[in-house]
Formats: sequence, structure tokens, C-alpha cells
Amino acid sequence: MRAPSLAAIVLVLIAGSLFVLVAIGGGSRDAPKPVAAGAPPARSVSVNGFALTSTAVDLPDDAATYPPGPHADLVNQRCLSCHSASMGLTQPRLTAAQWAATVEKMRDTYHAPIAPGDVPAIVSYFTTLQASKPQPAG
Repeated sequence: MRAPSLAAIVLVLIAGSLFVLVAIGGGSRDAPKPVAAGAPPARSVSVNGFALTSTAVDLPDDAATYPPGPHADLVNQRCLSCHSASMGLTQPRLTAAQWAATVEKMRDTYHAPIAPGDVPAIVSYFTTLQASKPQPAG
């Protein structure tokens, strides 16, 4: 028995590839039908046995800024770009050294837009703010 020629092997591979592409490509190439104006968006989409379902999530309204005080404008400019004010205001009581380490971590690890010279002012703001709050009982 003679071995098949290279041309025959290539022809079989091309034909097989075309068959696979046609088999998995399926579906219509027609343009999608327009959605009627004002129609609600689809809650789920299913393609080739895979379904994606949309879920509505209600996020808290946190448009608040940090309370007034020395350096509050700086804290609002630098911290609110990543955090809500409520996140910063509900942090556990930290020492100045702990706040400095936290702010440096934001700068170094997460590339927060904080200049090195702004760190002491931000630390001062949070330590002063926390010192003005009553300490929780316990």
C-alpha cells in the first residue's frame, strides 16, 4: 500500500477544518433586529448553551465628603477618588504611625494620587478626626 501524498493530507486537513468551522459557526449572519425604543434591556442572553443573566444591584448613595477640618480639602481630593467617605470615617481608631503606614501603602501598592509631602497632612486629618470622636465602650 502506498502512503498518501502530502497534497492529499493537506486537502483532507483543509476539508476537515472547514467542516468544523461550519459546524461550530452555525447561526444566521443576519443583522440583529433593532430593539424597540423604551423597551427594557434583556435580562438574559443565551448562546450555544451558555446563558448570561443580568442582575440589578442597588449601591448605597454615598455622595458625602469628609467633615470640615484642617486638610479636609486635600483628603477629599486624594481619598475620594478610590474610597467613599463612609469607608474612611468607619475605620478603627489607628495611631499616627498606623495611619502613615496605611497612606504609604495606598501610595506605593495601589498608586494612589498622593504626593509624599501630602502624607503628613492626611495622617494629621484622620488622627485629629478620630481623636475628636468618643472612644467606643468595651
